[in-house]
Amino acid sequence: MGEKKINFWKIIKGIKRQSIRMQQRLIVYWCVVILTLFLVTVLLLSILGVLPGMDFKVREMLSAQQKNTLSTMTEQTDIMMARSISLSEDITKELNQCLTANGKTFSNLNDNPQLIMDLEAALYPSLKSALDVKYCSGVFVVLDATVNTKTEYADTSRMGIYLRLSDLKAVNTSKQHVVFFRGNADIARAEQVQLHNRWNLEFDTSALSGYEQIMQFDGNRLVESCLWTDRLELSDTWEDVQLLYVPVLDSTGKVRGLCGMEMSNLYFRLSYPMVEGSCGNIVTVLAPVDKKGNIYLDNKAMFGDTKETYLSPSGTMTVKKGKYYNTYSTAFGNYIGRHELLGLKSCNGMPLAVLTLISEANYEKLTADNRRDWIIGTLLFLILLLVVSVGMSHRFVKPILRSLKALQEDTLTDENLSGISEVDALVDFMQKKRNTEKLENGGIPPNIEEMLKAFALRVETLTPSERMVLQYYVDGYTIQEIASLLYISIGTARKHNTNMNRKLGITVREELMLYIELFRKCNQLDKLTYSRTE
Repeated sequence: MGEKKINFWKIIKGIKRQSIRMQQRLIVYWCVVILTLFLVTVLLLSILGVLPGMDFKVREMLSAQQKNTLSTMTEQTDIMMARSISLSEDITKELNQCLTANGKTFSNLNDNPQLIMDLEAALYPSLKSALDVKYCSGVFVVLDATVNTKTEYADTSRMGIYLRLSDLKAVNTSKQHVVFFRGNADIARAEQVQLHNRWNLEFDTSALSGYEQIMQFDGNRLVESCLWTDRLELSDTWEDVQLLYVPVLDSTGKVRGLCGMEMSNLYFRLSYPMVEGSCGNIVTVLAPVDKKGNIYLDNKAMFGDTKETYLSPSGTMTVKKGKYYNTYSTAFGNYIGRHELLGLKSCNGMPLAVLTLISEANYEKLTADNRRDWIIGTLLFLILLLVVSVGMSHRFVKPILRSLKALQEDTLTDENLSGISEVDALVDFMQKKRNTEKLENGGIPPNIEEMLKAFALRVETLTPSERMVLQYYVDGYTIQEIASLLYISIGTARKHNTNMNRKLGITVREELMLYIELFRKCNQLDKLTYSRTE
């Protein structure tokens, strides 16, 4: 085991001693520098707000949620309309059978409580079956007849049955509690259904928005007659509902009433709970939209769960379209989101739209927190890169300085290997020629000679001022002394120095001094010198 460990460390040590070309080191070094500059640029753009930040992310999140909500609501409303049309056809059949069996006409229903009760009893199974579909919170039928035409409210009091779900805690579950809201109480007792605490025998059609509109239907296709109300306050209760109307026809095709389904605000809220998104809580709203694009909330819209969003069912929303999402402004706050039309007909003539909304205040807070975290993370990474850059620079310069010192002191040994292939070739060359005072031109290794020729060609591209700076470096002066000797500012001297380094392909002064020492040892220093009288 000990022998394997020794061999392992020998391998590691051998790898460290392998020569790496100076060009490869420079590539890695400049990659780190470029990455650092890139991060600085991105950081500045983010701080200044030029970059989109979370806008693109919130657009994708809202689009996905809007698509899911629209699909779910389209499915729900389609099923409600299909079941309401089917219910209307069943009621028409039961109505004709009941009247025919009793030898009566529709007008005979008025002032005939027994016939009305018999008809309602025949209609109850169809209503109960429709309620079991689980896509609504209630079903109803209203027929244009009353038990007493002599009462004060006879003009708006109409027979019918209204079944509702109560004590809702979840949707689409079996064994929901059904209550009898409107209709003959004897039917409720016979079917063992509890009466609602606000039960009444008949409907008050003055509270049914759109009732007269349905009664005037003169088409042939029931699918064209489906109408949705705005949010209504259910008479004598604290609940708000939205109703779907379908006309009820007799055997001659004349409208004799309406039937449909109820979606209470509680049922809607349970069906469309608030969704916790990465950019804030998402709320679902169903509301009418006018031709100008304004969205009506007050007494018209249905709201999903609005907890912690402060969205109130009042006022009107104005819409401002944006690149990533729309901004919805109300008197009580601003929201961001999207909306799409459902293609449903409403009693007020305005199309219904599905809205997916996030509180703008919550979103801005999350955006600010996200930007802060991102900036802190970028700064930490930037500091890390700077530390790496400094460390790499030190590691790059250190072997050059060590080799340069060994060249000057003529103490080159294997321990002085720099790990840079060009420098190591020079060390090997100097070891073999250590005792020779001057090297012959032919004795220079080919790779060193090629490197010197390439450097000499780059020297010829320097301007006279840059050649003067190089000459003083050859003479051993520092950049401050060069500025004084040339009677120029230190800034100008550094500018000449930067341009010279760029043209010569070097990055630090130590690398330049290594080349100068190499030319001196090879007796080719005249290729770098420049006559001050030229």
